[in-house]
Amino acid sequence: MKLQKLCYYAQGYMLAQGTELFEEDFQAWQHGPVIPALYRRYKDYGWRSIGADVVFDAAELNAEVIQEVTDIVAAYGRYDGAALSTMTHREAPWIDARGDLPEDHGSTALISKDSLRAYFSTKLAANG
Repeated sequence: MKLQKLCYYAQGYMLAQGTELFEEDFQAWQHGPVIPALYRRYKDYGWRSIGADVVFDAAELNAEVIQEVTDIVAAYGRYDGAALSTMTHREAPWIDARGDLPEDHGSTALISKDSLRAYFSTKLAANG
């Protein structure tokens, strides 16, 4: 859960700065934003830390993107998955995607990149 939410925040802030990290769209699941393919890839870890066996090629990203994502993870990484989920439930992209659907119901409604960009642009502007 924590990975999904950290990716959500990274995507949102990066979209607000003109960079798309993930081609896939997040869906407004019951416990917050989720990229289904990412969920399927890492679901077996459950609440455990994702092991060092995960291979990542940082060469695909430029230094500025790496620094921005590092800063985002530093800001949000201190929270556990449940806290991050609660935070996303208070934010417009997840709320708007779900419409009138109760919080405890499942959903595959898409969270648009435009809604992420708009919301996180506002957050960046408010924080200078």
